[in-house]
Amino acid sequence: MRPAHIVFWTLLTLGGVWLQNIVPGVDFLAPGLILAMQEEKWTVPVWLGGIWLFIQEGTGSMPFGAGILWYGALAGLYFFGHWLFEARNFLFMLILGACLGAMHFLFINVMALLQDWSIYMDRLGVEAVQQALIFPIEWGLLYLIHHHLPGDPHAA
Repeated sequence: MRPAHIVFWTLLTLGGVWLQNIVPGVDFLAPGLILAMQEEKWTVPVWLGGIWLFIQEGTGSMPFGAGILWYGALAGLYFFGHWLFEARNFLFMLILGACLGAMHFLFINVMALLQDWSIYMDRLGVEAVQQALIFPIEWGLLYLIHHHLPGDPHAA
């Protein structure tokens, strides 16, 4: 991996964790995982997914396994969807974002039931909509930045 890519992924990780602190309930690392999977170099998404999984599991308040379920479902949606759509299509990212918003609503409800928590449905609905709207926009920005890094074969 080129040094520019290492810096990119490191800054994405730090920025994503920082943004998740500012906007709770939104996963800012998920678009990066999709971008890494789109590069079709499987070592990068495996390493990043593992690191981000440990970060999500360690900093979250959900029971262990929620992060595994979240990123596993995200990868499954991507692999299923890229058979139907062009993997780098913005429409596909909009659909994936909508699915992530719905998954957020469903997963938090299920995990709250497991822990016998009461949750505010209005707030959960806002978080789900934020996830659905932020995901494709962030993916688009990351895609543009990533493909203009020095030494990138896709650079214009």
